[in-house]
Amino acid sequence: MMRQLLFWAALSFGAGLPMMLATREWVRAFGGMTVAWAVINALIALFALRGVRRKAAQNADAPTQQGWMRQLVRLLWVNAALDGVYIAVGVGLTQWDPANRMLHGFGWAVIVQGAFLLMFDAWHGWRLPQVARL
Repeated sequence: MMRQLLFWAALSFGAGLPMMLATREWVRAFGGMTVAWAVINALIALFALRGVRRKAAQNADAPTQQGWMRQLVRLLWVNAALDGVYIAVGVGLTQWDPANRMLHGFGWAVIVQGAFLLMFDAWHGWRLPQVARL
């Protein structure tokens, strides 16, 4: 799961970086915000992967793993709700001052990132309990 988030972060970084060099202000803003989200997502994924490796090295027992799985699923659903807030904030940024192209670019970048994260968190929140039962 965190490798998928890391892939999304790399994709976002790779797409956003050249956009930051564009001549249009909204494209530069979109690219800058996309790169910022990419860095944050990459840090989250890398710290989570480090934590998973640490737990695996401790060779945790099954009941602890089940409790950890429940906490992760709960966290994913909380994050999915927050992702909806991100999308709403992004929409608000696009509508705040229609003449402000920078806010427009920031808003659309937040909408794109929030939409991806909503799908990512909801998919894994729905799927993990099913995988854990197998």
